[in-house]
Amino acid sequence: MKHNRTRKLLALAFVAAGMSGCMEANHGRYSVGNTPTNFSSEGERLYFTGISSSGEQIRSVGGHPHMQMHGGSCATCHGADKEGGAIMWPRFWVTAPALTEGALEKEHDDGHNHASYDESSLKNAIVNGTGPDGAPLHDTMPRWRMSEESLNALVRYLLGEHPH
Repeated sequence: MKHNRTRKLLALAFVAAGMSGCMEANHGRYSVGNTPTNFSSEGERLYFTGISSSGEQIRSVGGHPHMQMHGGSCATCHGADKEGGAIMWPRFWVTAPALTEGALEKEHDDGHNHASYDESSLKNAIVNGTGPDGAPLHDTMPRWRMSEESLNALVRYLLGEHPH
């Protein structure tokens, strides 16, 4: 009797681990192995690592536990190519949106409807979790805390303005 209970508890734990976002297939493409070793800008470094060149760790407030467990940077959910698509387990119907220049700058209908982002509205999205129209972003999106210098660098990177 005790053996059957143990097996049931182990099976339940396995299912719970899979549903919580610990499945390798979901986060494997955003692993450390896909992180570049050289960065073209400070914003790119922040996007991939969550750490500035001076050692400042950007901190998340809230958001998705998957991101907190597996990296803690933008690339964790939005991907190395900024194309998004990571499933926000256990809410399998929610996916991270693309952060490509085209996805941010143009109104479009990819399941993440929004107006165009500019520098100000993108900063507001990162820090306060609101879209360009002032509506709250999905609660899986963390609110990030970082210096103004790091925030400016990250926004420039996302909008495609790389320093020469």
